[in-house]
Amino acid sequence: MAEAVVSMVIEGLKGALIEEVKFLSGVGDQIEFAPTRNDHLRSLLFYVDPKYDYSNWKKKLLGSVLFNSKLLRVLKFEGIRGDVELPSNIGNLVHLRFLSLKGSHVKQLPSSLGNLVCLQTLDLRGVTRVKVPNVIWKMKELRHLYLCHFYEGGGKLSLATLHNLQTLVNISGADCDLNHLAELTNLRKLFIHGVKNMEEILKSTSITFNHLRSLFVHSGLELLPMNMALSCPHIYKLKLDGAIRDQSLEGLQYYRNLTKMSLSRTLLRLDSLKILEKIPNLRMLWFGFGTFENLPELVFSEEGYPNLEFLSLSGMAEFKTCSIEKGGMRSLCSLSIDYCWELTAVPEGLQYVTTLKELTIQKMPGTFCSRLREGGEDSYKIQHVPSVVITNIEEDREVDNCGGEWSGAKLANAAGTARPISQYSWQTRSKKGKQCRNSEAVSLGD
Repeated sequence: MAEAVVSMVIEGLKGALIEEVKFLSGVGDQIEFAPTRNDHLRSLLFYVDPKYDYSNWKKKLLGSVLFNSKLLRVLKFEGIRGDVELPSNIGNLVHLRFLSLKGSHVKQLPSSLGNLVCLQTLDLRGVTRVKVPNVIWKMKELRHLYLCHFYEGGGKLSLATLHNLQTLVNISGADCDLNHLAELTNLRKLFIHGVKNMEEILKSTSITFNHLRSLFVHSGLELLPMNMALSCPHIYKLKLDGAIRDQSLEGLQYYRNLTKMSLSRTLLRLDSLKILEKIPNLRMLWFGFGTFENLPELVFSEEGYPNLEFLSLSGMAEFKTCSIEKGGMRSLCSLSIDYCWELTAVPEGLQYVTTLKELTIQKMPGTFCSRLREGGEDSYKIQHVPSVVITNIEEDREVDNCGGEWSGAKLANAAGTARPISQYSWQTRSKKGKQCRNSEAVSLGD
């Protein structure tokens, strides 16, 4: 049998160096562990190799440690496979400030969890089908709450008492009373899905999220409630996933703090694109699958996006051509294109975007990529770009002038530069050059 290894890192009191590290090893369930009372233990990081399930000895180990370490402040119990049962004596850790069960297969949370009145962070992301008792409302010091996507319980969770809450992720109208959002006036970050009747709730409560800085709304099959985004006057990061009314975007052009925006499945029309171009300080923009409806050509106008530094076109099967009018996107530093399989060429007018420092192409057809090789039809558009990286080229049946198919390797050779990253990968060139600010930060985060 393979050996299971668990490591615990124990941090001493008053910021002292690590006091003790214990490595426990054994075969199967044949492990003995009888810790003594430890009033100096403040942080417990519990790791188990992912290939091992949560066996009986691990359950005993965790229960024993929790019983003998009642002054714990931090408990991380992440990525544990198997049917994990959290010991009920976790409720005795009344000094606990941080609890993460992220990615663990927890079946049920004990009701004693409500005793953790000093808890400031509770992370249940990646925990599926767990039974969550309605006790979170007792944790009135909670600052950061990351719920799981799917959970079971006896009714909706009550959150109205969490006045100190700053981060609320994965809240759903099916599992929580969305009327309670009106009480959470200190929210900085909100991720909400399942927004049925949300528009009516916002109208009836007249909520204004003055402190909210980051908002992610996933509406599923429902119409996305844009009045929620318009209730956040100081927002700087906005991610919308779901159909919205085109005219409801108009208010965003006055949001001077809005710098990052991601859109997918919004089914917008051409008029909406003109509204987006007017958002004054937008610097990073993601267009994803279904952003536009029946839009064969994507055009960025002459005065559009004056401060945009990063643009991503991903999974957009709805358009075939793209162009940037001369003078448009005059601050663009980084452009990323992937999974846009109907797109025939890089944007026309890209040669006029002299600020562009980085072009990244992924999962695009070979015919699209071959146009960028040295001497290719579109090579003149990217001659000024210091870094051009093309990877994971999709195979197609287009033939070259010699009658042979363009493979990933042939494309790499045609470029006359770096060797292929893989059979269908091609890195055209990478020159030293000044990279744009934030070009490496291409994610909106959790």
